[in-house]
Amino acid sequence: MTTPEQLADSMQLFTADYFMNNALGRVPDNIDTRQGSIIYDAIAPVAQSYQELALNMRNIILESYIQTASGEYLDYRAQEKGTFRKKATFAEVIAEFYDDNGERTSVEIGDRFATMSANPVFFAVKQKNGQGSATLIAETSGITGNTYLGQILPVTANDRVSIAKITSITVPARDNEADDELRQRLLETANVIKYGGNVADYIDMTLKQNGIGGVQVYPVWNGGGTVRLVIINNEFDVPSPELVNEIKNIIDPKQYEGKGYGLAPIGHSVTVAAPTIKTISISMKIVVDNTTTFDLAKENINKMLSKIFLNLRKKWDTLVNARDYNLTVYRAAIIGEIIKIDGVVNVESLRLNGQDNDISLVFSNALQELPVLGEVNVNG
Repeated sequence: MTTPEQLADSMQLFTADYFMNNALGRVPDNIDTRQGSIIYDAIAPVAQSYQELALNMRNIILESYIQTASGEYLDYRAQEKGTFRKKATFAEVIAEFYDDNGERTSVEIGDRFATMSANPVFFAVKQKNGQGSATLIAETSGITGNTYLGQILPVTANDRVSIAKITSITVPARDNEADDELRQRLLETANVIKYGGNVADYIDMTLKQNGIGGVQVYPVWNGGGTVRLVIINNEFDVPSPELVNEIKNIIDPKQYEGKGYGLAPIGHSVTVAAPTIKTISISMKIVVDNTTTFDLAKENINKMLSKIFLNLRKKWDTLVNARDYNLTVYRAAIIGEIIKIDGVVNVESLRLNGQDNDISLVFSNALQELPVLGEVNVNG
């Protein structure tokens, strides 16, 4: 079967020379068709225009299919399927405020603060939590508000505040969804019908919420009418209690549980929870050549392992056969990635949590694990 790329690439065959030769081949033999002749000079500009049309047709083909469309054209294809690109969100953090005596003090909704960094991020008070604490929301969307912890400076005048500091990030933000991420979502759901509180519907309604990076759905986990949603945040990590409560109140508010006042259908009692961390420590012995040093190889291995575990968490909510969840940390896969590091020529005795076995994560109604990299020991 011809792919969109192959169909588009076929248009590159239609060059100006192709159209020129094709046209001149239809001219009677008794007419001069050499370069500089009247007929040649008349046809040449038309051939150039036809080549431009062919190139434009190539772009039209590429932007007409989900597999190859980009930017706003991919957005159009998504809208046809009732899906929209996920927009960048705004980070939410918890901050504490102290007066000159070191006592907790209050702020007002809308008060603004700025981080003490080279490129400051501005936050505004969204909600007062009491006891000198408040929830702040970043004024700039995207992941820039996800990393700062520490002292912040007041922008809005407040004589009561002497020291203010961000203590935790409760709802990490995300950037605008990239083309490849949106494309993958569209292709994965091409044959899935989201309707009336089925599994696909719960996945869709949950992933649309601010701060969510993935969700596992466990229907009838505690009897008929019960649904368990296990979520991770935008950074593919364990969500904060605040985010868990926020999603619970959007989908099935606690005070009206099962009554249909959230996104969940009437009769569905929805539990929203965080996964249980499965810490996996790794030990190994490596051999390096003279193109690197042991310390540099060890540093690169730690970076590689962090990347491997992040990619595992990105796959954490993938359904197998549209029914079950399955995720295994394979020793062979880890060795295969480490051996690609410059200067590493061999990996020996790689163990996960001290064992020579792969580790399969547990996904059941009672326990849902999330793989997190633990201690790494690399020996030479």
